[in-house]
Amino acid sequence: VDSRGSPQGEKEKKLYAIFDAFSQNNGHTTLSDARYVNALKLFLSGVTPLEYQAYQGFARVGRQFSGAGARIACQMQAIDELRHVQTQIHAMSHYNKHFNGLHDFAHMHDRVWFLSVPKSFFEDARTAGPFEFLTAISFSFEYVLTNLLFVPFMSGAAFNGDMATVTFGFSAQSDEARHMTLGLEVIKFLLEQHEDNV
Repeated sequence: VDSRGSPQGEKEKKLYAIFDAFSQNNGHTTLSDARYVNALKLFLSGVTPLEYQAYQGFARVGRQFSGAGARIACQMQAIDELRHVQTQIHAMSHYNKHFNGLHDFAHMHDRVWFLSVPKSFFEDARTAGPFEFLTAISFSFEYVLTNLLFVPFMSGAAFNGDMATVTFGFSAQSDEARHMTLGLEVIKFLLEQHEDNV
């Protein structure tokens, strides 16, 4: 995660170079459909706070495990989730200069009715035990839902000419392979503990 030369650091340099180029070239003026900005508002108010809750949850769960492997895996995923929050906010911050409705996404997350389902899902997961959290987030959310969310959204962003969002989406999606592996390992571990868990 070192920004001075690690693979993650190289990925960060490329990511922010594209953000800067998009901003300097007034990328918002090249959108094929201005209604696309409404999709960004939904994503920013719906997904970004969930990533932040995932960061908080993994940081907490990692402190509960006694084994070094599980602790490190949770710590690394917490760092990834926080990085996703930051890159999503940075990718969409350019739009905040030119469009209304992107400035208060955390406030909106707690008040918009259609976000009550994912908000409730994460709150339930974060208040459960560590294995329940890992099953709900590392397996159900990361393994099942993020591919259904990120891949079509990035495709839509590319179609609309939003290369900043495409870039952060691919950056985040490359992390998801590790996250999915953690989820599968948690399920495998639980199933190996007792035959009743099957």
